[in-house]
Amino acid sequence: MGHTYVKATFFNAVDYIQYLEGKLKLSEVRKVEVKALVDTGATFPALPKEIITELALPSLGKHPAETAEGARKVELAANAIIKIEDRIAQSPVITRPKGTTPLIGVVALEQMGYKVDPTTGKLIKGLPLML
Repeated sequence: MGHTYVKATFFNAVDYIQYLEGKLKLSEVRKVEVKALVDTGATFPALPKEIITELALPSLGKHPAETAEGARKVELAANAIIKIEDRIAQSPVITRPKGTTPLIGVVALEQMGYKVDPTTGKLIKGLPLML
């Protein structure tokens, strides 16, 4: 099957809300478009430090987490709005080292109603906000 990558846009959540309220134009909202690895073993999305900085997402501090390398503290950044195709989600974002691959975790996927087809490795649209 291999890895599943998607084109995703991450928005600064505060800016995006101001856009929805008519206080900012969409062109004024801080955003970054990335090729992200879909990681169904990850809870939250994760972005490299330079993208967190570009989006101006404030740090929420270091929090204990179970990672691929074992239990350790990870830095969590404030909520971002994540858009894949025509669907959006919001989630706090884990800060990764500079130059690493952006990740989309299951929180954002489930909010958008996506699941990964295990035979093709492609995203399948389902109903958003699966509960």
